[in-house]
Amino acid sequence: MAYLGRDRILERKAELFYDSSFDLDSLRQSSYDLRLGEEFYIVGKKAPERLSAKQPYLTLQPGQFAILTCYEMLHLPNNVIGFITLRNRFKMQGLVNVSGFHVDPTFDGRLVFAVQNIGPSDVRLKYQDQTFTIFFADVDKGSGKRPDPPRTGILLTDVHQLGANSITLSKLKKDIDTVKTALLIYAPFAVALFIALIMNIVRSK
Repeated sequence: MAYLGRDRILERKAELFYDSSFDLDSLRQSSYDLRLGEEFYIVGKKAPERLSAKQPYLTLQPGQFAILTCYEMLHLPNNVIGFITLRNRFKMQGLVNVSGFHVDPTFDGRLVFAVQNIGPSDVRLKYQDQTFTIFFADVDKGSGKRPDPPRTGILLTDVHQLGANSITLSKLKKDIDTVKTALLIYAPFAVALFIALIMNIVRSK
């Protein structure tokens, strides 16, 4: 298995990308940096949402799960496989990819990623920023049939697979603060009631 270098990716870009989505500035020595797409879903929300030039920022709180899309549209031939990862600057902030790490030959459409913020701070992403990296490699004996139609975004099954609300650190802190406030308010009354009860028992004797 041989990885494609910059020149070979450029030569074969028509085989790997829909032309309108390819960006020369995202091409590296032996990889390509995929940009963040417009559609995303944060676990616990009612439905997927969209980024735009006017609203380009997405914030993931500690512990939060999300489904992201890439801006590029791929259409791999049957003799090329892709390997994907997050860019290092997002890994260092605590963002991890919890979905697949490869792209099958004949994949057609827009890649979808499941991620989680396992870091201590918010992770901020921006629409069309270089967020993921894909490496391309030749496959000795290609096979398979291109799916139809191309995948264009987040599916209902993607949302179901991530389940219900995610428990974030900020949410846990808020719940703990609520309990602490309740204890501060009601604890003195409980202590006073307990003392009064003991006094009544002593007097009755």
